[in-house]
Amino acid sequence: MTHPTTIENFGRSIRLHPQAYYEPTTEQEVLTILDRHRGEQIRAIGRLHSWSEAPGGDGVVLNLKHLQQIQVDPGDATAVVAGAGCQIKTLVGQLKRQGRTLPSLGLINEQTIAGAISTGTHGSGRHSLSHYVLAVRVARYDAATGAAVIDQIDQGDELLAARCSLGCLGIVLSVTMQCRPAYRIEEHLREYATLEEVLEAEAAYPLQQFFVTPWRWTYLAQHRREVTGARSWLAPLYRWYWFLTIDLGLHLIVLTTLRVFGSFWAARILFRRIIPHSVIRGWKVTDDSAAMLVMEHELFRHIEMEVFVTREHLPASLQFVRSVLTVAGSASKDLPDLSLDKPNQDRLAELRGCYGHHYPICIRRVMPDQTLISMASGETSDWYAISLISYARPTERQGFRQVMTFLAATMSRRFNARLHWGKFCPLTAAELASHYSRFRDFQTICRQRDPGGVFRNKWMTELLAGQTTPE
Repeated sequence: MTHPTTIENFGRSIRLHPQAYYEPTTEQEVLTILDRHRGEQIRAIGRLHSWSEAPGGDGVVLNLKHLQQIQVDPGDATAVVAGAGCQIKTLVGQLKRQGRTLPSLGLINEQTIAGAISTGTHGSGRHSLSHYVLAVRVARYDAATGAAVIDQIDQGDELLAARCSLGCLGIVLSVTMQCRPAYRIEEHLREYATLEEVLEAEAAYPLQQFFVTPWRWTYLAQHRREVTGARSWLAPLYRWYWFLTIDLGLHLIVLTTLRVFGSFWAARILFRRIIPHSVIRGWKVTDDSAAMLVMEHELFRHIEMEVFVTREHLPASLQFVRSVLTVAGSASKDLPDLSLDKPNQDRLAELRGCYGHHYPICIRRVMPDQTLISMASGETSDWYAISLISYARPTERQGFRQVMTFLAATMSRRFNARLHWGKFCPLTAAELASHYSRFRDFQTICRQRDPGGVFRNKWMTELLAGQTTPE
């Protein structure tokens, strides 16, 4: 056991001050730690690639980075067991050697498997990773004896809860995931003037994600589809182009503009005149899915809020986001007519000139999940995740937080929008829970498995404490 004074998350938006900190190397060590700290608050952390209060905890903190075992059955190509601390990139690399991969991948692959499923990490065009969880091994306290025990959750509503549990069911030790034969993706980029054109292309490119270019307000679609063809011989060149131009170049330009010029007009010139011309359109390339579906999005520190809306609300939601960002990035006294009540109209007026958005807005389609509370759960229609990202320094994020808090509150009510559990999440516990029709079932399961609430931090306790009225 060691006692680090402070643990920071990736975005430097959350700080943990644990009273006790452990890095167990075996499942038995986890049980020993739980028995030693019976009755105390206990939380597990992964790579801390989250901006919400989900990983927070000032009691006993377990870093499970040493639980990295991977069990692949050569005779069963449909499942893989990974230790809670195993990073997705490590798991995908191991599966690749077996000619397999995961059915879905997030935008980055740095997270641990336990952290990724616990907050509903998703990619584009398929379900979230949580949907593909077959079983979860969890350490918790036996209700009868009070001793730390390990059990496996692999069926019924408990499995639906464990697939995206926010860490409330106990300490996740390992996850059994569906896997599938490795496959390839064909990709090319194209710019569109309207959202309708982008959505029409979805039938031909079901794995596409697209970006709204701020201040230019056009759509850059990253058209993707699964193919059976061979890997393009120019695929390595394409990967280097993407890494140097987007993963590095775009971010360095954005950071330079933000840190050196620090003005709204510079960001407008950047996205209206410079960035769009750096993207090669129409270059079709086929490569392995693990190479195509991820980015090096973790290279530069940032903060992010992600809003989920159904397809029927997507056009109005994007127009609303554009209008609010335009107000925030201007000192004009004129306000758009957004049909807001007087209090919210006054709040909108307070946003004038407080924040200049400086990064493309990413939109990804997520198919409905079989879970209780992942963001894409409980509906028959597809969801669209709208990612809003800022690269402002941690000490200079007041404007971002102010604008995102306004967007979260108004979009939650107007469009029944859900916020990503692992991103910036400024809504109250009641507001967050109200959008999930089975949230009471989740509450019940959490209370049955952890009646003392020892595996919940303050945020989780508030979330699970009240009665909800799902819409």
